Amino acid sequence: MKKHLFLCSLTASSTLLLAPVQATEFGIYGRAHLSVDQLDNGNNSGLNVSSNASRFGIRGSQQVQDNLKVLLQIESLIRLDEGSGDWASRNSFLGLQGDFGLVRAGFFDTPLKNVRSRTDLFGDQVGDARNIVRGGGVDLDRRFRNGLHYQTPAMQNITLDLHYSPNDRTGATSDNKDDAISSSVTFDNKELMLMLAYERRNRLDNTALSGFRAGASYRLNEQWRLTAFWQNSENFGGGNRDAYGIGAAYRINDAYSVKAQLYHAGNADADNSSATMLALGLDRRFGRQLTLYAAAAFTNNADNANFNVSAGGGHGKSLAIEPGQDPYALSLGVIYNFSANFGS
Repeated sequence: MKKHLFLCSLTASSTLLLAPVQATEFGIYGRAHLSVDQLDNGNNSGLNVSSNASRFGIRGSQQVQDNLKVLLQIESLIRLDEGSGDWASRNSFLGLQGDFGLVRAGFFDTPLKNVRSRTDLFGDQVGDARNIVRGGGVDLDRRFRNGLHYQTPAMQNITLDLHYSPNDRTGATSDNKDDAISSSVTFDNKELMLMLAYERRNRLDNTALSGFRAGASYRLNEQWRLTAFWQNSENFGGGNRDAYGIGAAYRINDAYSVKAQLYHAGNADADNSSATMLALGLDRRFGRQLTLYAAAAFTNNADNANFNVSAGGGHGKSLAIEPGQDPYALSLGVIYNFSANFGS
């Protein structure tokens, strides 16, 4: 009898040991990004304190089977400069991941937006590339409402992304006339990254807004990183327009790096509606958590253009620009990345 009980206990213990472990990870994370900026709109100049895409997030994952992980993220915008915020206003989703790839639903960046974010050396700072590629009425750096996303597993360093929204508005729909689609193909072997993306958003008046983007990032060596970007947009305010940019970053040592990028938007339907922006920066890093930086940006507008230097979407404060004026900005900033993870 005792021998039988011993064998039963041993069998039960072995079964528990061989059962799949449902590992759970949970954590908080965020970024505090503040800058002191001298902003000039071509007529007047003022000193400003700006919170630039500062965020607070909750992230969790659980390995429910050997080939199935559930993912959760809720990310919110916080305005450290003015004491406000928006719950779940940034990348927030529920997803499943496995050998089949990644499936997500929620509110998060489109594949086309990621082309700009992965090639922009001044993201959320003055001189952000969005000052040019989103200027002149173009609006392509978006997060789809009600988004459904699929990403393939990497095959020979290539991934495909398909992002669809049956209704890129709030509330329910009965006709799906405001649907949207964004897609991309990416090659990334850590040294060279190439992306090509297309996005189309339908509207109730039966006109469609669309855009193509191509981007490249190349790590020439331990010191140099080179970037390039091209965009074509159709049917946005102002008409069809091309934009492109190049950038370079040089790592002086483990602490210091310098960077520069030049972006240009061509004429749209109106003559003399082009603009060119130059951004220059110096970064001082203290590990991955803390970065201090100095940046300067200058935009030269044609007579019928009013592109900015600090209104790209990620930078918090900006001035209105009149057509033909040439704005500039000088900025000193601090970026603090934080996280705390818990597991079981």
